[in-house]
Amino acid sequence: MTPLRQTLVITLLASAGYYGLRSLPDTQCAFLHNDHQPVVVDGVEFCGLNEEANFYSPKALQFPVELKVELSADGTKGELRLTKEDGRPYYDHEVAVSHTRKVHLHLRQSRGVRAYAHLHPTPAQDGSWRFDVPEVLRGHDLEAYVDFADARTSRVMLAQAETKAVSAALDAFVAPMRNALVSVDASTLKSGASATLRVKLSGPEGKALKLLPIMGSLGHAVVFSADKPSAGYAHMHPTLEGGEYAPNPTLSFRLRLPPPGTYDLWLNLNDGQEELLRTTLVVTP
Repeated sequence: MTPLRQTLVITLLASAGYYGLRSLPDTQCAFLHNDHQPVVVDGVEFCGLNEEANFYSPKALQFPVELKVELSADGTKGELRLTKEDGRPYYDHEVAVSHTRKVHLHLRQSRGVRAYAHLHPTPAQDGSWRFDVPEVLRGHDLEAYVDFADARTSRVMLAQAETKAVSAALDAFVAPMRNALVSVDASTLKSGASATLRVKLSGPEGKALKLLPIMGSLGHAVVFSADKPSAGYAHMHPTLEGGEYAPNPTLSFRLRLPPPGTYDLWLNLNDGQEELLRTTLVVTP
């Protein structure tokens, strides 16, 4: 290939990448969900009827932001930096509020039981964002996924990173689940298809469960690959179908199913206390 052709190819690829990023939706919900038309009932936001979440690999999308995560020597504290292409960090005033928070950090154990936490780091004056590492994640290799919105452009940024354990894992006390994830009814499990996932819940010992808002929604669900560490994630919010306030409520999520494989679905809910529940999805070819 001649130097001129190489220059033309590089220019075309760069232009395609630039306009591709410009064409992406410019709000968090619109990016995480196609055709964002939220329904708000009594201050609680539900996804619109035509919305569906997507499974993304932030590394593959190559957003103009780099995520670095560092842990303290004892593994109890963490610090992340969101660095722009010019090398400057994202400071507090440069990040917009989305779903009642500025930075959403999805922290997941790479292997083993694949424990998970949804955290919201607090900004520091030096441009870093700091957080406490939950006991269940200490001493393990971790995957970190971040989503946030640029305050100037309103464009959503996604980033991911991995960090190695800095201390030996301890047997952390894991509180028993108060509520139960009874079942998941999927309209389809075929890869690439648009699926509706209906998650039925119950309270302790089958008692009634009253869901309360958490980050502006009645629940947040995250999907990770159980087969391929660091493959990506999906972040979902429920749609309004009518069973959300039943004694044994059902939350419905719409997801464009990822490649075939086994996936963890984590549900973050609030009944006066926040709780995380997990189930498994097996996506078929």
